[in-house]
Amino acid sequence: MASSEGFLTEEQREMLKIASQNAEVMSSLSLSSSPKSPGPRSPRPKSPGQNSSVLSEHHHVKAPGGGHSAMVGGVAVRHVRRSHSGKLIRVKKDGAGGKGTWGKLLDTDGESFIDRNDPNYDSGEEPYELVGSTVSDPLDEYKKAVVSLVEEYFTTGDVEVAASDLRELGSSEYHPYFIKRLVSMAMDRHDKEKEMASVLLSALYADVIMAAQISQGFYMLLESADDLAVDILDAVDVLALFLARAVVDDILPPAFITRASKMLPESSKGFQVLQTAEKSYLSAPHHAELVERRWGGSTHLSVDEVKKKIADLLREYVESGDTSEACRCIRQLGVSFFHHEVVKRALVLAMEIRTANLSS
Repeated sequence: MASSEGFLTEEQREMLKIASQNAEVMSSLSLSSSPKSPGPRSPRPKSPGQNSSVLSEHHHVKAPGGGHSAMVGGVAVRHVRRSHSGKLIRVKKDGAGGKGTWGKLLDTDGESFIDRNDPNYDSGEEPYELVGSTVSDPLDEYKKAVVSLVEEYFTTGDVEVAASDLRELGSSEYHPYFIKRLVSMAMDRHDKEKEMASVLLSALYADVIMAAQISQGFYMLLESADDLAVDILDAVDVLALFLARAVVDDILPPAFITRASKMLPESSKGFQVLQTAEKSYLSAPHHAELVERRWGGSTHLSVDEVKKKIADLLREYVESGDTSEACRCIRQLGVSFFHHEVVKRALVLAMEIRTANLSS
């Protein structure tokens, strides 16, 4: 046992030796630059109380120069980390993610939850899906509706209903097209429909369709006269009569013919229409009466009037028995769209006659 003055005990010497060895190991770690040129190895301590191999196992350090493992005490240092529980945790490259780690500065792996009750909620952050859809042209929809409207008017002859339907259709900017479609559909039909078209135009003037729109609609007809002449042989004469009728009915100014003539090529059908309207109709003596009676005058009949005429001709047929005359009267009436009423009234009349005979 050594004295306490200026001497160390055996236990103190052993502790000093272990501390010196640990300091050498840590110094070699800090001086190591790469796995190819490792620093000098520290001698293995032979003390049973402290082993440097334990230090090299539990203190794994990444080499300063790169991503390779550093050598500590002859043992390759792995990229692992010891948790507080003593378990080894493998760390991802660049130090991102993994259980028990902080992750990268901006970690976008996780999905964020959008709370609509959050004061900072922005609907633009909601997930969305682009869905393709067919965009319909308003003019195409208007054209389809106009054809149906005109067909119904030619069937019923009800001016008030046609005007109401046109108002409900809206899209007043397309009224010139309505005029073009109404006249072009009537041009390919009988005189009755032509007269009905002129009557409807006069009824719609100023109240539903503006004067400028009527002029624009007739100009569109003049521009398409060449195409109309392909399907309608007398398109030039019929359109000229429609134009003259519009002037006579005061829905088209006489100056329209002069202005339109300056805007159309002389070789076009539209120019021929203007010349025919002016020379053949509007310049003739008593031209107003001539134009108004050209299609037989007003053939605008209400539904009740048509039913009465059908009932009268059927009673005449019962009395005379002349089938040919009855068929001629039905054709002359010009209501092919109302032939179902002929069948209905004929059946009702037959039952009435049978009942009267049984009663007598």
